[in-house]
Amino acid sequence: MAALLRRIATVDHAFAKGGRGAPAASRDDAAREPQAAPVQWLALPDPDRRLRLPLQRWRILLPALCRAHRLQVQRCGHYACRIAPSLAQRARVADLCGRRRGEPAVASSLLLHAQGVIDLLQARVLADLGVNARHLRLLRHRTRMLASETALLGLAQQDIDCCLARVVRVGPTEVVALLQTGIADEGGTLLAQVEDVFVVRELPVAFAVQANEDDLLRRAVSRMRRRTREIDAAAAGVRQCRLGVTAADGRRFAALAGGPLRLPRRPCADMGWWQLRAAALAPMHLRHRVAQELAAWGLDASSLQMTFVGRAAAGQALQLLQQGRAFELLDARGRLLAFGGT
Repeated sequence: MAALLRRIATVDHAFAKGGRGAPAASRDDAAREPQAAPVQWLALPDPDRRLRLPLQRWRILLPALCRAHRLQVQRCGHYACRIAPSLAQRARVADLCGRRRGEPAVASSLLLHAQGVIDLLQARVLADLGVNARHLRLLRHRTRMLASETALLGLAQQDIDCCLARVVRVGPTEVVALLQTGIADEGGTLLAQVEDVFVVRELPVAFAVQANEDDLLRRAVSRMRRRTREIDAAAAGVRQCRLGVTAADGRRFAALAGGPLRLPRRPCADMGWWQLRAAALAPMHLRHRVAQELAAWGLDASSLQMTFVGRAAAGQALQLLQQGRAFELLDARGRLLAFGGT
């Protein structure tokens, strides 16, 4: 199992430790870095026992919604588990990936088999971090596939581990937490690396100042949030398609890969007090749909990064634009919801 725990260097310089050209970390910053924790191997419920996994998810989610909002970096653990997708689960993944074209998307299949487990492992790490889930939002996701399609197709078991890489302050009461997840085969060969950047909002200042300072990363996060549309749908060489995601699609994804649909805490400003907004779609569901379309266009999605800047609701007609290696996801009004590249 030693090979599973060896991390490859990140290629994302904006979120890499210190960033490109950043000054050396001070002693205070070094003291705030997450310390290497011994790996705790967890036994998670069998996904084929339909009620066990949702119950486990809610056991973690409910305390996360009720706990005091704080930051405790040094308490974060390093968690791992081994899963062996059954034939029934593989059939459900193939149906979710390939029901439109009759073929499963191989790169997406590996993540879909693992996504429910990744969701639980990340929840454990964030619970150790002490943040309240109401103030947590996924800002950026990056996946790097390191194995061939043949290796992925023949994969019988997966070893998955997740840990906190760093926490950096990006505002008076905001920090970003970078979680790294590795997916390996039973021999310890790393097959995929997943990096997720979460924004933690509305922290008490006394806790926010405990995070590291990194001006390069803070400016990178600010640019992501301010980004507007850059791809012109009428330009030459731009591909586009419509994505329709219903609430039923969201529930099917959540049942297989986690990320349940959530109702908002309050209605929109232009809605009556008695009305509820449509449930938001899980960001990883959007990532899966975008990866499917990019693969259908013949693009290599083995290295895919996606930044989420808007809220996508179930039932919306979404528009995907692709130019070169970049893409943008828009809502029905043409507003930017997410962007990224391969």
